[in-house]
Amino acid sequence: MLSYFKLNDPFRLLPLAIIAFVLKLPVLLAPISYSETTHWFVIGEAMQSGSMYVAIWDGLAPLSAGVYQVITYLFGRSVVALLLLGTLLTYLQAIIINNFSIKSRLFERNTYLPATVYVLLTSSHPALFTLSPPLMALTLFLLGLNKLLSQVEFRANKDVHIILMALYMGVAALFYFPFILAVPLTVLLLMLFSSTRLRRYFLIVVVGFVPLLSIWFYYWLISDHPAYFVHHFVLFKVSDTFYSHVTWLDAAKVVGFPMLFFVLGLAGMSRQRRLTNYQFRLAQLFIVLGLAMLLLLLLAQPLTPYTLVIFIPVFSFFTVHFINLFVRPVPGVVLSFVLFVVPVIYLWALTTTPATRLSAAPVPDELKSLEALVANKRVMVLGDAKNVYKNALLAGPFYDWGLSKPMFRALDYYDNLVFIHNQLQRANPDVIIDLQGIWPQLQARLPEATAPYARQQPKVWVRKQ
Repeated sequence: MLSYFKLNDPFRLLPLAIIAFVLKLPVLLAPISYSETTHWFVIGEAMQSGSMYVAIWDGLAPLSAGVYQVITYLFGRSVVALLLLGTLLTYLQAIIINNFSIKSRLFERNTYLPATVYVLLTSSHPALFTLSPPLMALTLFLLGLNKLLSQVEFRANKDVHIILMALYMGVAALFYFPFILAVPLTVLLLMLFSSTRLRRYFLIVVVGFVPLLSIWFYYWLISDHPAYFVHHFVLFKVSDTFYSHVTWLDAAKVVGFPMLFFVLGLAGMSRQRRLTNYQFRLAQLFIVLGLAMLLLLLLAQPLTPYTLVIFIPVFSFFTVHFINLFVRPVPGVVLSFVLFVVPVIYLWALTTTPATRLSAAPVPDELKSLEALVANKRVMVLGDAKNVYKNALLAGPFYDWGLSKPMFRALDYYDNLVFIHNQLQRANPDVIIDLQGIWPQLQARLPEATAPYARQQPKVWVRKQ
């Protein structure tokens, strides 16, 4: 099967598109997700009536939030929609990778094997082909990497290539903030692997941060509160336990299969005899890129299974080199079986494990009794319990407790009380869940705003009929 794609024939992309979707059938028929998908849907629904950071306190990147706003408007909370759109996006990424592989002569022969390998590796786990912020940001990063490789290979004389490269890298951070490191990474790679003029480094830095400044200016225009954007997005740190934080075992389950081929490809580089010095330099570039992605994880808050997709381009590069080592038919057949069949079997195995089936994060015992009460109602939670919104709607801006907590701990400040009063009046939540014992203090300070609510059970207040 791999031999079919070892030709420089663009029509090979048509069957590859079919393969990209067929490989995902086990998950498309029995959707798998982590708790983050609920988080994205909640924000997407809330953005139908409010702007990010001002009316919704969370650190999700602005362009990603806009994408989820459109998805929830069109498809509701459909995980299948995320899987289908993510599959389409990985296929487009595969085309981008194959185009710059041919144009920049990354490998000894120009084939459509890079696109094929990328599709196969991203098909090995649902977290790698779900439409997540890291996956969307990676698309822009690959477009920027395309321009960067052109600069390394051809030393382009036109500044427009530098500007486009910097813009792609800058916009990537608006889908997923850790990609803010893409701009300094671009400078580093050009310093190590090209002879770019000094003024162009300055141009990259300036243009690379223009998208971030543009979004800041946008929030300043629409709300007159750009500080919300800076504090909630740029300085955001996750402090709750809602997300599916990655352990070493979790990482092995997500990227263990692609990493195996990466290690084999990296070890096999010493056996490559037909590569030019330029191609060996590009291999060094991708090693540096992989190390930089490890640094990017330091900014990944939270570090979730979806974050690990950022390593797949590097893994794909060395996997292609590993496949090119084998010229005889028998090893090719074995590799084809492993790369095409094993991911499907693994996806099927995941769908049979109840813990990984379509669900949000586990709901604590004290909140399980509230599921029926809050279903399809507007809910305001005072505390760390995003799980509640699995079947409920967000009322008010206090979504992330790490961002909301400082305001509720300073109720003696008049401005804080005025803000909370206005939010209660505007949001009109049907149910208020108080996990921090704050509501009695609000009743004492804001009697008019809290009067419409009656206590139904411990920690729960419901709007009176």
